[in-house]
Amino acid sequence: MRSEAVLAPPVRTASFFWFAPANWRSAEIGCDSRLRHPLRRFDSREFLSRRGFRQSCALAARNKGRVDAFQRVDYTRAMATVSSLESELGAQVSAVVPSRARAVAWTATAAATGAIVMAMELTAFRLYAPYFGNSIYVWGSMISVVMLALAVGYGLGGWIADHSSTDSALYWIVFGSGVYQLAIVFVTRDLLLKIWRWGDFAGTVCATAMIFVPPMTALAMTSPFVIRLLARTGHVGITVGRVFALSTAGSIAGVLGTSFWLVPRFGTRMTMEILCVASVLIGVAGLMMRWKAAALLVFSLALLFVAKAPVPPATIIWSGESAYNRILVLEKDGLRWLVLNDSRYSQTTEKIGSVTSGFYLDQFALGPLLVPAKNLLVLGMAAGGSIQVTRAVDPQIEVDAVEIDPKVVQLAGEFFALPQNDPRLHVHIADARPWLAGQSSKWDLVHVDLFQGGPWVPFYLTTTEFFASVRSRMNEDGLLMVNVLDKSEKRELLGAMGATLQQVFPSVEELPTEKGNYILLAFVRHRDVAEIVERLADNSRPDWQRELAGKAALQLKEFVAPASAVIFRDDKAPVEEMTRRMLETAAN
Repeated sequence: MRSEAVLAPPVRTASFFWFAPANWRSAEIGCDSRLRHPLRRFDSREFLSRRGFRQSCALAARNKGRVDAFQRVDYTRAMATVSSLESELGAQVSAVVPSRARAVAWTATAAATGAIVMAMELTAFRLYAPYFGNSIYVWGSMISVVMLALAVGYGLGGWIADHSSTDSALYWIVFGSGVYQLAIVFVTRDLLLKIWRWGDFAGTVCATAMIFVPPMTALAMTSPFVIRLLARTGHVGITVGRVFALSTAGSIAGVLGTSFWLVPRFGTRMTMEILCVASVLIGVAGLMMRWKAAALLVFSLALLFVAKAPVPPATIIWSGESAYNRILVLEKDGLRWLVLNDSRYSQTTEKIGSVTSGFYLDQFALGPLLVPAKNLLVLGMAAGGSIQVTRAVDPQIEVDAVEIDPKVVQLAGEFFALPQNDPRLHVHIADARPWLAGQSSKWDLVHVDLFQGGPWVPFYLTTTEFFASVRSRMNEDGLLMVNVLDKSEKRELLGAMGATLQQVFPSVEELPTEKGNYILLAFVRHRDVAEIVERLADNSRPDWQRELAGKAALQLKEFVAPASAVIFRDDKAPVEEMTRRMLETAAN
């Protein structure tokens, strides 16, 4: 009668459990044909990979030469075999278990590479702003490509780790990432200048694929590689959790460090160089500073001194970066511009030695001509162009100006003659909407010119809720003047902005200016076009004011919202989508 195999209690040898049946026949061992051949010399890695009883028992017994195929094996003899192998297996397992110092170094590598990856991602967004803008489309395109790079890196890292017996491959990969970043420093600007016309999707995707995907893919290999190395100690679940936790902590440090320190203090280019050096140092440190690695380190760092920053054109009289913007001050043919992020658009244009500039900012001088204004609120000061022309009409007006970027305020004083110690000018460094929500004062005249570089407007500064907040802080005879950029034939963005204003103000008029800019005039009290034109017709003013007012009287008209106009609300304000369509239409 065939006896049934019964499993005996587990016997622990080193880090592994072996199970042996209490009673069996030779046929019940279940060895397959591969185990009938003579076994090569015992190998602990092969032993570790065969955890089932049948293979383990056969390997152990055959190594001692005491089992013939399909012969009965006594349980006590198998257990004696296991006991004799225990000391040999323990020695071989201890040889592959990493030291505590090495394990700490591996987890530190995972944290450091996580920080570098996130720092590169934030740097990429700032790098692209002058070429592709800083819209949600640029963010979305870039992040999608970055996530693809990370996915590929995770997969490759796991595969390479399974085919590597040491950590040398890991650190050569990290070192290679640093070398690639170094090479990119030389060509980034020229590359972006060639593809910026491809648009915010194709251009961003291609730029990210060429500039950031290779080094990010390499750095993403770190976590699966480290997990594989640390798994030799056992406790795989704890190991995976620890590596992911430390890598995420490193990513948080990378985000905060880049946002609050690296980019504001050093700028985009030097930040990229710092990340390059960090990658190279991690790779070299992991390779134990062998003489070849040390030579590569010296060579790589020497190249950073060769990679000089490009010489700016003569038209650029100042360039730099702040926490919010890539900033340029340009001067040519008697004009001076303040440019934020996108060099195709200016936030302030000044004609040197003249009150007016010949651009849309001149229209803000009409405010004191249309309403009796004792005070002015400017939301989005930039270099103060609208303040200058308004004070040229009414030098006694009290001004509160809100600007989010302190560096822009500094440059406004240095290059655009904005008074720094004028008791009638109060500059507030803050985000416009939160600042306004905390105010109780009221103003007669309000300017809104809130672009975050290029044609993009933050959506929350275009909604009915925002304009309702503005109106609540205006006097009964107040006037709101809003700059809108819309170069398209359909004027979809202008229609939506005007329709949104009409939800809050009883009278809205539009005044076209040059190059697609429109000034929308929103009155707290009802005004018709005839009344406004009458106020503009005053021949007692200086020549430049009469000329400006006369031109405005001819172009001013009541705003009529199209039936399809979208109302911007905090819940949904597709201003970026409309801006993107407008730019595509203008390009064609």
